[in-house]
Amino acid sequence: MTDKQEVTEGLTLKEENRLKYKPLKDSLLIGLSVFIVVAIILVAIFAKPKTDNVHVEIRYNSTLLWDKNDPTKDTAISFPVTGEKVLQFYKDDGPIYLGEGNKFDFYGDLVEITLFSNKSIKITKEDSPRHICSNLGRIYTTYTPLVCLPNKIQATIVADSGFPRYDN
Repeated sequence: MTDKQEVTEGLTLKEENRLKYKPLKDSLLIGLSVFIVVAIILVAIFAKPKTDNVHVEIRYNSTLLWDKNDPTKDTAISFPVTGEKVLQFYKDDGPIYLGEGNKFDFYGDLVEITLFSNKSIKITKEDSPRHICSNLGRIYTTYTPLVCLPNKIQATIVADSGFPRYDN
């Protein structure tokens, strides 16, 4: 045998040994991976804040807004029991919320925010460039703001206790 054949045969043996199935190491690695994935899923499911007693706060700049149909002018806007509740803020409604002589500085004439019975909110209508705000989607979690910068509107789901409560 020449030296070249021995080197080739040696590499082939090393490659064969390296590619051999090692059941103990592979099983441990697979089991550990499955355990980590299951743990992450369980934490994601059970660590969500409770949404039993929540309401929505809507702000224009730093001013809290309320539902025009609410005679008490409560800034803690409640979710509907069934279906959806649509809140419309027109550009000319500015004096109601901001004081005499003030208007909302919206693109277009209106911003519409919808509250759903499953405790989620969405900006459904607005006239900002490219309709950025109405394409944001729904927000389901507390203290995650839904922000429409072109229209200076922010909506947040807030827990009635003041702090998020977690399932534990």
